[in-house]
Amino acid sequence: MRAALFVALCVCVVGATAASLHYEMTISVDADGGIVGRAVISGVSEADWPEAVFRLYPAALGDDYLWVTGAWVAEEEAAWESVEPTTLTVALFATAGQTFSVTLAFQGSVPEFARSRGYGSYARSADVMVLAQAYPILAPWDGSWVAHPVFPWGDAIVAEVADYEVDLSVPEGWVVVAGGTEAEISPGQYRIEGENLRELAFVLLRGHGVQTASLRGVEVRSFYRAEHEQAGLAALEVTVDAIGAFGEHLGPHPFANLDVVAVPLRGVAGIEYPRLILAGEAYYESYPFQPLFFPMIFAHEVAHQWWYAEVGNDQVAEPWVDEALATYTSGLYFDSQGRFLEILRYWESGYARGRMQNRTAGITSPLWEFPGGSGYGGIVYSGGALFFQSLRERMGDEAFFGALRRYREGFRWRLAAGADLLQILGEDSPVQLDDLLDAWLKP
Repeated sequence: MRAALFVALCVCVVGATAASLHYEMTISVDADGGIVGRAVISGVSEADWPEAVFRLYPAALGDDYLWVTGAWVAEEEAAWESVEPTTLTVALFATAGQTFSVTLAFQGSVPEFARSRGYGSYARSADVMVLAQAYPILAPWDGSWVAHPVFPWGDAIVAEVADYEVDLSVPEGWVVVAGGTEAEISPGQYRIEGENLRELAFVLLRGHGVQTASLRGVEVRSFYRAEHEQAGLAALEVTVDAIGAFGEHLGPHPFANLDVVAVPLRGVAGIEYPRLILAGEAYYESYPFQPLFFPMIFAHEVAHQWWYAEVGNDQVAEPWVDEALATYTSGLYFDSQGRFLEILRYWESGYARGRMQNRTAGITSPLWEFPGGSGYGGIVYSGGALFFQSLRERMGDEAFFGALRRYREGFRWRLAAGADLLQILGEDSPVQLDDLLDAWLKP
């Protein structure tokens, strides 16, 4: 593990109201995966900030994947330092409540998928380029800057929501799919905008098919290789049905659109971003021979639009807060299909395997208590889902889902902690929950 600026281990409630941050960026991507960009990040300081901390997450996979070449504050050149490849400090000298503006020039190199490290969220192939977290991201503030080390497993990003305006240049012939609203201004020139996004991811495609559908005002697009048309349609159907099932229990989908894109991935079946889902091409190739796992991919990542994209949390210190809840929420899709018992049995077997792989970590453990990722999915995802099922059975549907809706409303566009979620569940429960909390969550 790299030495890192480890300035905060937990988040209670971090952040400000929606759109307190604004990113205005110009990014150019060439045919060989080279990136050149400039980002203006503006907002209001939450305290006296002598410096600001930015993260360059792709640099955890390779020092030459993303780096900063210059910094300016209010158009004046500013001192900056790379604490380690993923963490950058910029001299700011802002007082609490002061409007600030930091401009960062940056470059990057997106590796070929076969030579890349990580899940494939920052990689390219002959007809796909995935550029997730391909720009400097302001770290959240919680009395100090939250800047965890980047682990090879789990999700690394902890970020506030922001509004985005991006001018993106790509090689001619490529189509851009982004976690926002994209418009092609001229060949190879795109304008991308988005509000209340916890991050903004881009995918560049060529030669892919697309199918669309809509439900309750939400437009869904499914992108896939031409030879995977049947799987692409199935992905679309699951995504739409999941949006409907989750909406009935949790309230409407938080965005006006959602894109699902098949890309090469390794080590994971899917990855979530606001308004964008990546799904592993390997599962499209094997369709329809995994009748349970294939829909699980899309149901889980759709659930993250509620739990991560809208209601955020510290995914390093408390990954269960979004992952366990997203896993349980995915079960609502299977319940709507008359298949809840199947997914429940899957969670039970997964949790048992996870406990055998890691006998010291628990559902609420941070990422660093799963060395090498051992037992992480089984304990946090499946075990966490079983915990929520036990809560639902104890509280009853009305109180349980009412509490989740109140949690969503109270922490919309913010960062929440596990204590916040448990407090609301306890307050809304018609019966005591202490024994369940002790049984499932205590080490």
